[in-house]
Amino acid sequence: MGKCTVLVVEDEDSTRMQLARVIRKEGYDVIEAENGQAGLEIFGKKLPDIVVTDIKMPNIDGLEMIHHMRRISSHVQIILITAYGETETVISALRQGVIDYLKKPLDLDLLCLALGRAQEKVNEHQRLVWVPALLLAEDEQATRDRLARVLEKENWKVFRAADGDEAVNIFAENKIDIVLLDIRMPRKDGLQTLKEMKALSSDFQAIVFSGYGDEKTAIDAMRNGAINFLRKPIDLDQLIVSVEKAFERLNTERALKYRTRELELTKQIVAKITEEKEIILDFRTMPGIPAMNFAKSILDNVPGGLVVLNRDLNILYMNHCVARIFGATPNKIDLEFVSKLSEFGITDLTYEMFISAFEQLINSTSGTLETIKTGKYSYMTLLRLKIMGEIQDHAIILITMRGERK
Repeated sequence: MGKCTVLVVEDEDSTRMQLARVIRKEGYDVIEAENGQAGLEIFGKKLPDIVVTDIKMPNIDGLEMIHHMRRISSHVQIILITAYGETETVISALRQGVIDYLKKPLDLDLLCLALGRAQEKVNEHQRLVWVPALLLAEDEQATRDRLARVLEKENWKVFRAADGDEAVNIFAENKIDIVLLDIRMPRKDGLQTLKEMKALSSDFQAIVFSGYGDEKTAIDAMRNGAINFLRKPIDLDQLIVSVEKAFERLNTERALKYRTRELELTKQIVAKITEEKEIILDFRTMPGIPAMNFAKSILDNVPGGLVVLNRDLNILYMNHCVARIFGATPNKIDLEFVSKLSEFGITDLTYEMFISAFEQLINSTSGTLETIKTGKYSYMTLLRLKIMGEIQDHAIILITMRGERK
């Protein structure tokens, strides 16, 4: 598979060079443009797969440039760079198909995440096959060469390192997906090498090689993030299976990160759309009880965890995803309820955190959202709704949950 091409359009030289350096390290071909006019001209000639552009630039700003680019190629993936105070413009761009945005000063981890999501879209459109990159760190040359040949026969890109220092340097300069490390190496052992790599990036999987008597160190390496260890002499079939499993786990983790980021962006769009507005389910042509039952039938079809409560924290409804961990539906949100949510994957939520978000929602403008980060990839969102019935109106709080994957 050929590399994806990324066009970086930024009028600040230092920011543009920083972006280009990081993006090249991630394995992309990079073209640079110093303003919107130059970016548009390059885009028409080169047709890059991804564009990373500042919004505010002289002559042609980023949004105008994007409008012209979309006319040339509707499949280009666009990542915006924005300064403080441009959120409304960014949300509008997201609604029009921009895949992500970055705020200045740049968060490089978020940049890599946005590039990964854009790459995923490009791969889907062009039906490209991902070719992963492996780093093989082994001090015995004969073993290193033999293992590299076996891995390359699988059509994987393989970088070779003879010691820990060389391995860290290669890792710092290239996008590496899987690291294969010998525990015992000169200059720097495998455990220290792995720790230094983890300090640079967490977006990879590691497998360690151990000889007889190295089991304790190998276990320490797994505690520091290695997915597996193989005892020397290396069984080649076992090596291939282990690498394939590492790829599968890496892809799963990346997909989870991408979907979590998409959820964050969707929440921002919804919050903007519903700002200063009240969300109403109007069932005034139905009697009160049928209105509530019909509302529940709608909520039953919402994927993920969902709970409905009133202003007094009394639980009116929960869907099957949440109900299955409780058995019978609890009467009220309390300490026991919040603690039990850990079984759903809501791991970092306290009762005090929930009450704080709940009270803020109750006292805020109608239609706003309150989001609580409840784990590395899990969230709880609270939204105020009104159900209008023939007899009376029901003010409710809708809680949606996304738990950690187990």
